Amino acid sequence: MLNLVKIKYRIANVFEYFGIIDNIIINKSKFSYLILMYHRIFQKTGFCTGLQAGMYVEPETFEMHIRYLKQHFDVVSLSDMFSSVHDMERSQSIRPLCVLTFDDGWLDFFKFAYPALKRNQVPATVFLPTGYIGTNNWFWTDRLARILGSDLSQIKPEKSGSKMNDPLFKRIAGLKGGYEKRLETAIEILKNRRHNEVEEIIATLTESLDIGDAFFERVFLNWEEVREMAMSGLVFFGSHTHNHRILVHLEEEEIRKELALSKETLVREGAVERAFIPFCYPNGNWNVRIVRMVHEAGYHAAVSTGNGWNPKDASPFELKRVAIHQDMTASREMFGCRVAEIL
Repeated sequence: MLNLVKIKYRIANVFEYFGIIDNIIINKSKFSYLILMYHRIFQKTGFCTGLQAGMYVEPETFEMHIRYLKQHFDVVSLSDMFSSVHDMERSQSIRPLCVLTFDDGWLDFFKFAYPALKRNQVPATVFLPTGYIGTNNWFWTDRLARILGSDLSQIKPEKSGSKMNDPLFKRIAGLKGGYEKRLETAIEILKNRRHNEVEEIIATLTESLDIGDAFFERVFLNWEEVREMAMSGLVFFGSHTHNHRILVHLEEEEIRKELALSKETLVREGAVERAFIPFCYPNGNWNVRIVRMVHEAGYHAAVSTGNGWNPKDASPFELKRVAIHQDMTASREMFGCRVAEIL
């Protein structure tokens, strides 16, 4: 029996054959513009611990995406998009507008995405968690992935201390199912907890499994790579806060520090021009108060993880994006359907 993904691929081929995808894109572009959200451009081979399905696109797939976009859209930078939107109102002949954005500032962007952007002369914006750039630090989600790749039946109660009876610890340690399912579940549970709680759980799991604090290779960009790409005129940068903290879980003073420190670092390192500094809400979480604080901190626009195209009159601090990942965009037809929001 065909699985759901294979069925969608066959439906996408039919939509492409009858021109349905192109017609939907043209109709959408009369009133709105598209911002795409990528994370990692990564060559996955076999089992890869910690790489979530929705977090990557393979390099060959990304090249295909660029070719498709150049055929159907004017791909512009985030800053140029705002002036281009005004042109939409004056001209009915303008091509659909698209912006490429990448979250987190992964090193593989420099290795795989940047060369593809240069070959095709296509711009993109990368949102940096400035406290991670140029370090060997990993997000807690990736450290958790390493832990869940271990045999949790080997947890040593004597090394867990009082945490052994903590309901949250027991819930994470007792998750059932395959690796990917357990990882997704654990991340969703812990995303709703304060940072210190998450770090305590990870520290306890690390200690109780005797896996130690192994050396982690660098997975994020460094500032030399950031400056090289900025000098190209094709890659632009923005803030993803300083410590990649989910803002809705922070006190107001903590939020202000995250916003200010990230912006100051971007300016000091030559990654941005003061005239336009965009922002990206970690995990896509925001509210009216946070929008106001982002604006007051001196940012000029902000993107979320809200799905969809943006109307011409969209608030610049509440911009939606369409998430792109490998499993649902590996063919030209499926990518077209994803862009058109029909599958």
